[in-house]
Amino acid sequence: MTDLSDPTEADCFIVGRNQRNGYAVDLVGSQQRHVDALFNRNGQSCRGLYEQLCETSPTRTNIDRLSERLKHVGAKVLETNVVCFSTPMSADLTEDQRKVGTKIFEWVHNWISPKVVVVHGRGAAKDLARLDIANSRVIEMPSLAPPAYNRWHSRSEAELDRVAEAVKRVLAA
Repeated sequence: MTDLSDPTEADCFIVGRNQRNGYAVDLVGSQQRHVDALFNRNGQSCRGLYEQLCETSPTRTNIDRLSERLKHVGAKVLETNVVCFSTPMSADLTEDQRKVGTKIFEWVHNWISPKVVVVHGRGAAKDLARLDIANSRVIEMPSLAPPAYNRWHSRSEAELDRVAEAVKRVLAA
């Protein structure tokens, strides 16, 4: 998800392991509407489509907080996952889904080539470490998804500040 009209302008990715919320393709209406939403054009938006088709999760709320912090320090943010395939939990992914979903991430990463990748969660960081993204600086942080988030939420403001400052330094370099 991004609010950029041209995702290739993103200089910062927020990366989790995989998305929980999928949706039936026929609910979108048309391929054109989907593409317009992905690129925030012709009256469509990523956020609008997401809110229409998916229930907002606690993870989404936490990602939004991080995204706003990063935008505040000048980052052009695109949110994605190291495995671009929806399942209720990452443990539900089959090996084929992991392979296909990871190839999608690699293609998007290589196409956009962000300066910095903020990865949340140990599993996502481990998956990301297996990929060749040497042209991006990786900043790791704890998971934004419950239940792992629940173990560190009391210090979340300080962690979000730490990550935002680190991103600011990378983008300024």
